[in-house]
Amino acid sequence: MSSTQNEKCKGKHFTWSKPMSHMLLEILAEETFKGSKPSSTFKAEFFVKVATEISQKFIMQCEIKHVDNHLKTVKKEWGIITKLKNKSGFGWDDCLKMITVSKDVYDEEVNV
Repeated sequence: MSSTQNEKCKGKHFTWSKPMSHMLLEILAEETFKGSKPSSTFKAEFFVKVATEISQKFIMQCEIKHVDNHLKTVKKEWGIITKLKNKSGFGWDDCLKMITVSKDVYDEEVNV
């Protein structure tokens, strides 16, 4: 196997920082208001724009696949948050941006 193939096999894990994730969400909201989301998915240009802006601002190589994968992660996490918020005994602290729950309700949920 050549050294180029070895490097491809190793791969590099792209890690999203909070500021990077925040930037993704800001662009996501902006593009939604502009109408760049005609259905349940974004246009391809959205992924290119986010990858380019993150690469430039954070001086690292962000690719379209990184944006797509992170957006899937954000959607999955938001689904979990929404599900928990709608359960009896769970709430949302808008100042802290987190779910609130009493210890008793939490213990009961964990045991289920």
